[in-house]
Amino acid sequence: MEIKNVILHNLIKEEKSTKVELDDRKKENEVNESALQLSKGINEKFNSTGLNTGHFEKPEVDEQLTHFEFLLEKYYNEGFDNFVGFTKSAATYLQKQLMSAPSAKGGHLWFNHYTHAGEHFLSVVLLREKMVMRIDKLELEQFDSVDLDKLHMAARINLTKWRNADEQSNRYISFKIGKEAKKVTDYFAKFIGCKEFTQAATDTKALVKCIEEYCRHHLFDDAKTEMVKNKAHDQIVEWRKEEKQTIHLDTLSTVLDATFLPEDVGEEKKGQFLRISQGEPHNLNNELATDPNALRRLKKYSGRNKHISLSFDAKLLGNSVVYNPENGGVLTITEIPKTLKDQLEGKN
Repeated sequence: MEIKNVILHNLIKEEKSTKVELDDRKKENEVNESALQLSKGINEKFNSTGLNTGHFEKPEVDEQLTHFEFLLEKYYNEGFDNFVGFTKSAATYLQKQLMSAPSAKGGHLWFNHYTHAGEHFLSVVLLREKMVMRIDKLELEQFDSVDLDKLHMAARINLTKWRNADEQSNRYISFKIGKEAKKVTDYFAKFIGCKEFTQAATDTKALVKCIEEYCRHHLFDDAKTEMVKNKAHDQIVEWRKEEKQTIHLDTLSTVLDATFLPEDVGEEKKGQFLRISQGEPHNLNNELATDPNALRRLKKYSGRNKHISLSFDAKLLGNSVVYNPENGGVLTITEIPKTLKDQLEGKN
């Protein structure tokens, strides 16, 4: 990651107040060790936290862009020339949004333009402080520190994908909205102008692939991989029975790690499912709706009686394996394993 620009502005607002003051910085922050550490910490939080993905609201014919995208487009078209001016205009716009959210609190607004793997990114994060304790000459002292334990409000825009987007591009913004009441957090979503992207069937198929990648990453054998798939399937079905319309990938990631990783595994090995599902090329929302038909791909159908034993992946059902429930149930298999075919044809 190479940092191009960083700057901090401060939005001063007390809870239950509509008064918002903007303390804007007149020049960019220096890209020093502190800036690098903060940027690294924020990106690590992005990569380990459940995120949703989306895109800017797409205007209808003759409609203007959302205000933030308008400011961003101007900054981009001018060759990233006026970072201070762009961020001050954006901070002023967020100031107006905060005025309509009495229950919300202010914070430091962090803008970070950087490149990674040949692509440009912009992070916009509302940072808050927390009280921490230190010992100085055997005396306890309290001081304020940036709270990186959680991201309260944050958005990361892949500028390269945004500028190259077509009508099918729906996932160039990753964002995190705090868990406070919706009326408290709406202002940040309106500020960015991001529309969340969900597509149940497509997302569920990608989810199945992510679970398979998770198993390969941890070098699980076939038997354990089937156990992971069954656990994921049954857990999601259980959530659906509880009338939960969506699942959370960070929660599923925790369930899989707790069930299938050793108790003494290092923290760095945990959360791999979340990293896979929210990284390239999947970019799944942390909260997503699941499609029951696509979810069946996680299951393996099997059965036996006195004379026959049969097992096949659920993804084959309806394709090379067709079941007709009439006349007592007829199962038709069109892609017979070569070894079985050779035996039937008397080649072995």
